[in-house]
Amino acid sequence: MPTLVMMHGMTGTAEMMRPFAESILPDGWDLIIPEATFPHPNRGFTWWRYEKEDDPNKNHLSATELSDVDSSLLKLKQLLPDDQLVIGGFSQGGAMAQELLQFNIDVIGIIAIATRSVRPLELRQRLIEISNSNILWMHGETDHRVRIEAGQEIADLFDEAGWNVTRIQHSKGHMIPVEHHEDVRIWLSSL
Repeated sequence: MPTLVMMHGMTGTAEMMRPFAESILPDGWDLIIPEATFPHPNRGFTWWRYEKEDDPNKNHLSATELSDVDSSLLKLKQLLPDDQLVIGGFSQGGAMAQELLQFNIDVIGIIAIATRSVRPLELRQRLIEISNSNILWMHGETDHRVRIEAGQEIADLFDEAGWNVTRIQHSKGHMIPVEHHEDVRIWLSSL
């Protein structure tokens, strides 16, 4: 059976992600909920530390921020089993899910919720190099943390690469609406 790897966002924790991850987990699947690398000054953890307050209109991470991403990626890679994987996450966690595609791992699906790509050019190139798979993309129309246009770029990148893209666009903000938990579980079960 596959393993679901589900990652929290900035200021989150593994325990905060657990109820959602367990609610979508198909019967018989394994579950890994990693905790981010860096403590956040307000609460929880973060996969990379922003040099300035997060700006939803910011297009690129700094070299220091990308170094944090790479450090987190190396730690995440060590946690991954040699199983078929669905790698997903919310916000920063969703960005990390896409970043993990740079490794030679058996990915049968990506879940990208309320997120963006941190290295879109590199992601586009990697998607050419690896086998097509499945992605579930979810984003809120009123998300002020990560603009929906930035999120749509992800779905478009994967679509252009020939992946099977499932899109869930909702009217809420930077969140995982409970009314879509079952949709995600059904999508996972279909893999």
